[in-house]
Amino acid sequence: MRKLMMGIVVAAAALVGSQANAASIIRIGTEAAYAPFEYKDDTGELKGMEIELAKVYCERIKAKCEFVNMDFDSLIPALKAGKIDAIISQMSITAERAKTVDFTHLVTIAPTQFVAKAGSGIDGAKPETFKGKTIGVQSGTTHETYVNQKLKDQVTVKVYQGLDDAWLDLEAGRVDIVFADATIDYDWLDKTGKAKGFELAGEQINDAEIFGEGTGMAVRKGEAKLLGELNKAIDETNKDGTFKQINDKYFPFNIGPKA
Repeated sequence: MRKLMMGIVVAAAALVGSQANAASIIRIGTEAAYAPFEYKDDTGELKGMEIELAKVYCERIKAKCEFVNMDFDSLIPALKAGKIDAIISQMSITAERAKTVDFTHLVTIAPTQFVAKAGSGIDGAKPETFKGKTIGVQSGTTHETYVNQKLKDQVTVKVYQGLDDAWLDLEAGRVDIVFADATIDYDWLDKTGKAKGFELAGEQINDAEIFGEGTGMAVRKGEAKLLGELNKAIDETNKDGTFKQINDKYFPFNIGPKA
């Protein structure tokens, strides 16, 4: 009988331990086609600035990150359905999105800008410079929203599931412009675009109503404990210089929130 009771105790302890381990895993949704924030290297391993940041956040709250790769416009539906616990994917904090998810403190500031052939004359402040052009944007993004609201009478909009195909079409002349975060533009121009005659076109676009104040992680409504833990980890990472160390590996300028 003692052996039986001991076995029950051991089994119960194992079950509790298993449940504790399961609870310490945070399933983080992301889209691995948004270099340099999220992408897969030649071996298929998930890399990028936000992947590094998320791992730091998880470590600080004594949890393990489990990344789930999916299309950007599937992320919020997956979060609401309980398929993932959080999102990190350069997601702008907007009033519309905040109706359905809760956002953490700011992770990055993400200005937006157009990319076109050098000398194109494209200028975001002058809608007439877009007349007759075809512009590529990613599905489900604030960039798609902006173009449809501000430029739909001037341009043909081509929507992509990921920006990799948009960049290829820009090179091939199937679109005239790509509109994305300036940080993503910078990465593509630095690696590919400048050598092929492309440049940032016009000034950065800052429309707080559409683009929000910056990007953050998203969690389900009502997940106050996880939200609080992530906020604490984000604040610590910003204050102790860890964010800057990671930032400087990817950009020669700081995209962290202002103190």
